[in-house]
Amino acid sequence: MGEPISLASGLLTLATFALQSSVTLYDTIERFKSHPKRVCDLKEELKALSEVLGSLIKLVNADTDSDLAALELPLLRCGNACKEFERELLKWSLRSSDGRTSLRDWARLRYMGDDIDGFRRLMAGYNLTFNVALADANLRKSSATAESLASYQTLIETAQAELKVHLEVIDSKFETVLRRNIPESDADNAELRAMQDERLNTEKCLQICTQSSEYLSQIQAIPENSHGFPGSDGPSSFSESLTNKSLQACKRNLGLTTAKLENHMEDLMNQLLAKSKREITSDDDWDLARLRDEWDTARQCIDICSKADNRLKENISTIENYATGDAAQLMVSTAGDIVRGRQVGGHLSDASVEQLSRDIAAINLRRTSYGPDSETGSQPASEFKDRYGWGFKLTPETSSSTFDRL
Repeated sequence: MGEPISLASGLLTLATFALQSSVTLYDTIERFKSHPKRVCDLKEELKALSEVLGSLIKLVNADTDSDLAALELPLLRCGNACKEFERELLKWSLRSSDGRTSLRDWARLRYMGDDIDGFRRLMAGYNLTFNVALADANLRKSSATAESLASYQTLIETAQAELKVHLEVIDSKFETVLRRNIPESDADNAELRAMQDERLNTEKCLQICTQSSEYLSQIQAIPENSHGFPGSDGPSSFSESLTNKSLQACKRNLGLTTAKLENHMEDLMNQLLAKSKREITSDDDWDLARLRDEWDTARQCIDICSKADNRLKENISTIENYATGDAAQLMVSTAGDIVRGRQVGGHLSDASVEQLSRDIAAINLRRTSYGPDSETGSQPASEFKDRYGWGFKLTPETSSSTFDRL
């Protein structure tokens, strides 16, 4: 790749760049003879990252309709992070006379203020994000079992948790850098300190919105068009419908508020970086530009996981069996949504359900011991249906053999 890599390079180019960067970093680490456990853990993370990036490239090549444009920024940042870490690693290797990196050297290696474990967690965040996006794209084009859906839900929750922790770490680094370089008593920096305080307040408001949205999801009432509470046969009550609509309106408003707060936060970050450049000393170990890039990328990764989580919840119908006695449920969907359950059910017209019921009944009838003889090809006697249900005429051979067995 001779040309500079940027967001304008395209999804396939960025994915290939990230893959090549992760593989190169892995090979560079492999050349060193000393591999403490934390280094081995990083190698395993890079190997897993390379595998998911390879799968992502195959998907992009095979399916041009996959909407994965949101991955462009994470892919670019992932590739750049691997290259930057490799440069730091090679700097440390020059200090080893025999080409061997000692445990002490590995422990002292830093990237964006973090040690090797911190960089591994950074790669793990990208790995989880790419896995979520890949699973989301595949799920929209194929069916899935209840077990795989549960595993996918766990993957999303793990990714969201890890990314939120990573975002908190980035915020903490910003706070440390700015407080160290902005004198408290300097009146000229009053505006800069006020902007920093506003950034912290905005971050708290974003956390409140996120927690509120998660809480609303937990108390979400029965979806509309459901059959009310377990055991009821009628549609959702007026109170259920009204509550659902109110909860959904609250979530929409929280989403709009979150979007506005994120835009405000982005503006604050730009202003802080612009105004603080003259204050940051050349000896400062922190790289604010990279922190800013990582902040943007972490936000994008969280958004990818949130949208995948919403699609998972919106496109799956969970139908429980509340029937008693001998009963069969039909579980189907004509809208392309995923239906999750142990019975058969879903959204069909009355005529379609009636026809499907007749078809399944016919299949079950042929499988019973009283069904048609597969060898003789005997068929049910329809003249008995209205009085006693389906019956079968016995041939003389069948009658004889039956009484002989008795």
